[in-house]
Amino acid sequence: MIKIHVCLVSDQTTPNILAIEAFQPDELLLVSTSLMETKGKSSHILDCLASKGLNYYRRRHILEVAEDSMPDCHRKLGAWIEGREESEFVVNLTGGTKIMSIAAYAFFKDYNSRMIYIPLHRNEYLMIFPKGGAPKPVPLPQRLSVGEYLKAYGLVALNVHHLEGMAEESRKRMELSCWIVAHFEKVKDLLEKLGKTLRLHRNDREFLIKETFPDVTDEEKELLRRMGFTVNGSNLEKRLSKSEIQYLTGGWLEAYCFNEVSSYLGRGIDDAVIGIQIKNPKGTENEFDVMFTKGNALYTVECKSLDQQADKRTDALYKVGALQKDFGLRVGSFLVSTSPYILKDDQIRASIAARAEHLNTKVIPPHEVVNFRKHLADELKLIG
Repeated sequence: MIKIHVCLVSDQTTPNILAIEAFQPDELLLVSTSLMETKGKSSHILDCLASKGLNYYRRRHILEVAEDSMPDCHRKLGAWIEGREESEFVVNLTGGTKIMSIAAYAFFKDYNSRMIYIPLHRNEYLMIFPKGGAPKPVPLPQRLSVGEYLKAYGLVALNVHHLEGMAEESRKRMELSCWIVAHFEKVKDLLEKLGKTLRLHRNDREFLIKETFPDVTDEEKELLRRMGFTVNGSNLEKRLSKSEIQYLTGGWLEAYCFNEVSSYLGRGIDDAVIGIQIKNPKGTENEFDVMFTKGNALYTVECKSLDQQADKRTDALYKVGALQKDFGLRVGSFLVSTSPYILKDDQIRASIAARAEHLNTKVIPPHEVVNFRKHLADELKLIG
């Protein structure tokens, strides 16, 4: 008997993807609308499944219905099912419109079918038909990686082949990044001085930096030593690689946050990447400092080092808001900043706090950056 999985297509693609992976049917029926097909939602589902090793491109049927018409839904389902009446159906009623869900329920209850529903923000399904089919919620253990989540919403990772290399570099610098965060106040002046020169060369393959920096503190000497600078009195010199240039111009904070997030891999956090460049279906490109998944939800971390002179209005929050709509409903964010500008009387400025709350963003102020791991654990209820 052929097993057919019926999906009601909507903006939220992950419930369908998780259920298909759980049941692994022989064929798919994607009940969609012209609007959802214009947005490419069926393709996003199929592309994400393919990235997980489940190729349904030649085993799927796409049925476009009028989203607000019961008769149209029943008429088109009736025409489609001819010759397939003896199949076994699993109908996921989570997506679509209310009319589409009611129509699918009314239609498939007369066939050999099971019907499921996945509650919002829960990785489990309810068997709502037949009665007594599964009296308790059934867990969905499947988890999406960052790349799979992006595919599910039609987003493309442009630098996917470089992500592991950047992650490995960050892991190698874990101790140094933690050291900089722990001693930030005592090395801030040096980082600012180097940053003013190096920011103009962030895309250079290498750059020979020569600077004069008098009255170097012990902590600054230690940072220079760890970075391999030649120090002659107050003269500093080093031929820096592109990776080192980017690290000294803020990459150290990104690496620190990435490693803190990665410490929970396999213990609540499912996947994490650093420096991912993405493109949305409209062709808009953006880069995220750190991105990770937890329980089939997506999270981003934006890192702002030094005094943020070019970001006094914390435009990073506007960036988060502008991009959240591309990722569906389940997006959380962190803004980790060493900028004193976000504070007033040692508290996060009220305007920034209000904007961050509206955007579901947790702000980590300068004096709490060293405790980012604790804030991460508290916010996401991570253990260990």
